[in-house]
Amino acid sequence: MRLGREQVDGMASLIVKHLRDQRLVTFRVDETKVWERIRDIFLKDLMVEDELNREVERILESHSRDMQQSDVDYRKMFQLVKAKLARERNIVL
Repeated sequence: MRLGREQVDGMASLIVKHLRDQRLVTFRVDETKVWERIRDIFLKDLMVEDELNREVERILESHSRDMQQSDVDYRKMFQLVKAKLARERNIVL
């Protein structure tokens, strides 16, 4: 499931709040800067996954005729190819 911008913002807020409330870290910069950095990391990871998804779609599209003839489940093949590419590129999903 794709996360929306508001969900990412909310998760970043919860992380900052938890770190602060549990006194797990001492912020050396304004909490807003910490929140922005966490949010940006989440967004970057989501963009990496989006690009991976697009690449998997291109790969499967180039083999669509073979897949139709073999009666292969598109979703299952999508997940298999995505997992393989992620492993090869050290992408944690």
